[in-house]
Amino acid sequence: MIERIRIKEVASYDSAGIEVNLSKVNYIYGSNGTGKTTISELLRNSDEQKFTYCNIEWKQRSSDFDLFVYNRNFVQENFNISNEITGIFTLGKESSDILALIDEKMKDAEKHQVRIGNAESNIKLKSEQLEVLKTNFTNQCWSLKQNYDEVFEGAFMGLRNNKSKFMERCLDEATNNNKDLYTYEDLKKRVDSVFKNSQKKNSKISEIHYDSSLEKQSIFQTKIIGKKDIDIARLIAELNLSDWVQQGHIHIEDTNGICPFCQQELPGNFEEKLNEYFDETYTDQKQNLNSSIEKYERDTNGFFETYNFLKNEDVPYINKEKVTSLFEIIHSIYKENIQLLDRKRKEPSRSIELSSITSYIEQINSEIEQANLQITELNRVIDNIKVEKEKLIKDIWRFIVEENKGNYTNYMSDFKKENKAVEGMKKGKKEQEVYKERLEKEAIELQNQLTSVLPSIHEINILLKSFGFTNFRLAESDEQGNYKIVRENGEDVNETLSEGEKTFITFLYFYQLINGSNEQDKVNTARVVVVDDPISSLDSNILFMVSNLINNLKKKVRSIESNFKQLLILTHNVYFHKEISFNKGHGSKKLNDETFGIIRKVDNITQIYEYDENPIKNSYELLWKELKENPNSIATPNIMRRILENYFKFFGNIDVDEIIEGFPDKDKVACKTLLSWANDGSHHVNDDLYVDSNQEQNKIYFVVFKKIFINSNHESHFNMMMGNIESEVEENATSDETKEEIIEALDQVAASKE
Repeated sequence: MIERIRIKEVASYDSAGIEVNLSKVNYIYGSNGTGKTTISELLRNSDEQKFTYCNIEWKQRSSDFDLFVYNRNFVQENFNISNEITGIFTLGKESSDILALIDEKMKDAEKHQVRIGNAESNIKLKSEQLEVLKTNFTNQCWSLKQNYDEVFEGAFMGLRNNKSKFMERCLDEATNNNKDLYTYEDLKKRVDSVFKNSQKKNSKISEIHYDSSLEKQSIFQTKIIGKKDIDIARLIAELNLSDWVQQGHIHIEDTNGICPFCQQELPGNFEEKLNEYFDETYTDQKQNLNSSIEKYERDTNGFFETYNFLKNEDVPYINKEKVTSLFEIIHSIYKENIQLLDRKRKEPSRSIELSSITSYIEQINSEIEQANLQITELNRVIDNIKVEKEKLIKDIWRFIVEENKGNYTNYMSDFKKENKAVEGMKKGKKEQEVYKERLEKEAIELQNQLTSVLPSIHEINILLKSFGFTNFRLAESDEQGNYKIVRENGEDVNETLSEGEKTFITFLYFYQLINGSNEQDKVNTARVVVVDDPISSLDSNILFMVSNLINNLKKKVRSIESNFKQLLILTHNVYFHKEISFNKGHGSKKLNDETFGIIRKVDNITQIYEYDENPIKNSYELLWKELKENPNSIATPNIMRRILENYFKFFGNIDVDEIIEGFPDKDKVACKTLLSWANDGSHHVNDDLYVDSNQEQNKIYFVVFKKIFINSNHESHFNMMMGNIESEVEENATSDETKEEIIEALDQVAASKE
C-alpha cells in the first residue's frame, strides 16, 4: 500500500511541492488544469526523468503490489491507431477444486510474506544498530585523525575530508598492517625529511679547523729581559724593573741625559750600559713576540670570518642557538687573550698563558657531525623518496592502528555480535522467500491451467450491451491472447468510434484489467488502483454506470479477502465525486479508511488541502466554498455571477436585474458593473483589463455582492453561506474614494461591451 506521495518541481508543482497522505480509499477533487493528471502520471511512470524530485513512499515494498492507473494517457496508449488490444487473462471456471488450491497456496504465500516483512523489520532494526556502532567508531577514528593531522597529513592524503573513508582505512590497516611499531618522535622526524623538507639534496657542512698552536707559542711564556752580565743587570733583576727600564730606554734618546722618569741627570755612561743591556737578543725576542701576537690576531680573526656563517645563517639541522652560544664564548676568550697579549707586549718580561678555545671548537664540530648525519640521511631518502614515502606511510598507519586499538577491539566485538544476528535473520528471510516463491510458482502453474482471455471478452461485451452500446463488441483476435473491436457484422471498427465510445470501452477494458492481468502469472497479485477522471465525454447515464463500477471496486478494497488493497480517485466532476464518495448512513463524515482532498492552483502553483469530512456537497455549495477560501482569484466575479444565477433565478425564480433596480443610483451602477463584468469574463476571451483584475476590485465586488442579498432581504442566506469570512474582507476594503474610481472605470468598460 502507498503511504504518501511527494510531488515537486514538475508541471505546476513548485520546489516546495505537496505531500499527499493516503488511506485505503482516497478522493481528490480539483478543477481541470490543477495538476490531477500529474499525480496519476507519477504513479503510472515514476521512473521518468521529469519526476526526479518526486517520491512514492510505500508501507510495504512496491514490488509486492501491481499498480494500475487509468488516465487519458492510458486511453491513448491502449486505443491509438491499431485496433488490436492486448488480452486480459482471468481465472477460468472449469475447476473449483483447482481454484481452492490456488487460493490456499496464495494464502500460504501471504503468510510467508508476513514473515518476510517481520524479518525485514528486524533486519532494519539491527542494521540501524550496526549503523550506530559504525557511526561511533567513525567518530572515534576521526578524532584520532584530528589529533595527528597536522603532523601526519602526508599519510592521510585523500582521506582528510572524508570520515567514512578514513574509518574504512583504519579497518583495513588494523587487519593488514603488521609493520614494526615506531614512536611518535621517530615518525615525526622522518615526516620532516620525507614530507615537509625540500626534496633538494644538501651539501655536508665542513668541519671547523683551527690551529691550536697559535695559543701555545713559546714566546708567550718567555720572559724577555736584557743582558745579565753587566753591572746594572743585577740591580734591574733584583728590583724586577726590566719592563720599566725598557720603557725609559725607549725615550732616553730624546731627554739629553735627563732621566725620563725622575728628571735627574743621568751618569755619563748610563745610556751605553742600557744599550748594552737591551742587546740584539732582546730586540729579536720582542720582534718575535710582536709577530706571534699579530699572527694570533690575524689567524683567529680569519677563523671567525670563515665560520661565522654557522651562527649568522640558517644552516640545515644545525642547532643555531647552541652554536651561537659557543661562538660567543670563543669570542670572549679571544678578547681576554688579546688583553693578555697587550700586557705582554708592554711588559715583555711577563710570562703569559692564553686560554684555549679548542674544546669549544670540538663541541661545534660535534654539532656539525650530527647535522651531517641528518643531511646524509636526507640525501639518501631523496635518492629513494618513493620507497621511503610508502614505508613511512605504512609505519604511520601502524602507529595509528596501535593508538586506535581499544576502539577497534570494542567495535569489532559489538559488530560481529550484531552482524551475526543480522546474517541469521537474512538467512531466515531467504528461506521464507524460497518457500513463498515455490508456492507462487505452484499457484501460477495451476493458474496457467485455468487462465484465458475469453472470460474478459465475455464480461466486457455483457457490460457494453447492458449500457446500450450495441453497435460494436470485442472479439478474439487472430493473434492469440489479443482482442479486436468489431461491428455486429464482424467488420473491424478501425477509427470510427466516437470519443464517448472510445472512453467507455477503455474504462471497461481497464476495469477488466484490474480484475485480471495481461500476464498469466499475475492474475492474483495484490494491487493498487488509481482512477483519474474516467467520465470525460460520457453522458449522464454512462457516468452513473461508471460510478457503480467504482463503488463495487471500493467494496473489494475494503474486503479482507480481496487482492485489491488501495484505491485513489481523482475527478473534476462534482456529481461524479458525490456518487462515488457517498457513504450510506454516514453523510459527509469521513470513514476511518478514507481521505478527502482538494487541489487548487493559486498563482499558477498547485496546492492541496486535506479535510476531515467530504468537502464536496453540491456545485452550489462548492461555489460558496471557493469564494470563501480563494476570494482573490481572477475568477471571483464569475463565481459571484454563478451564485446569483443559481440562488435567485434557479432557486427563487427572482430576476436579479429587478433587485438591482431597487438600489440607490450609486449602488445600482456598481451592481450593473459587477454583472456586466462577470458575464463578459465568463463568455468572452479575457482582455487586458480583465486579466489585470486585482484584489482591490474583488473587494468592491464583494461589497456589491453582499448588498444584493441585503437589499433583497436574503441577508440570512448570505450569512449562513459565508459565516464570518465576509467581516475579514470588509475590514480590508478600500476607501470610498478608491471604490468610486474603480466602479467608474469598470462602468465605462461595461458600457463599451454593450
